[in-house]
Amino acid sequence: MKTYNGKFLTRPELEDLGVICDGDDVSVHTSVVIINPEGLHLGNHVRIDPFCVLSATKSIRLHDRVHIAGHCTLMGGGGIEFEPYTGASHGSVIISAADDFTGRYLAGPMVAEDLRSVYKAPVILRRYSMIGALAVVLPGVTLEEGSIVGAHSYARKSIPEWTIWFGVPAKQVGKRRKDLLKLLAVEDAQQA
Repeated sequence: MKTYNGKFLTRPELEDLGVICDGDDVSVHTSVVIINPEGLHLGNHVRIDPFCVLSATKSIRLHDRVHIAGHCTLMGGGGIEFEPYTGASHGSVIISAADDFTGRYLAGPMVAEDLRSVYKAPVILRRYSMIGALAVVLPGVTLEEGSIVGAHSYARKSIPEWTIWFGVPAKQVGKRRKDLLKLLAVEDAQQA
């Protein structure tokens, strides 16, 4: 397949930046902005598509078989972890540190620390969970195993396992079939 501007960084190039790579199959597009590469930890079979911003000021850990689609933003000031078989769809935003916008404090990175109140808490995606296109996930949210936050949704609290949430704010709209894991077991057995 022909591509234009489709270059991905190699593992040695990523490691030269300070990124920790646990696997050989790692693809990070050259347009991706990485802030604090030493805080970025990538597993095997990880792909990060064009025009993403990864700010690993505390840490961002992407385990095996994780996909981050184009134009995503991962702000890791409170830590972000994607367990195996998880992903973020196009344009989603994951924030693990956020200013208090209630009006009791000033906000923004150019304001002195003692005038701000920043809430930092890890965002965790457990196995088989997904974030839909243009969704926003706030600090302290855990997507439990198999859960989904739908497109254009706003997740401000943790999402129970094997459920589907949509809306602003996100509310449960359904459940996922847990027997889908049998399909993965068949695929894993065929690859072995």
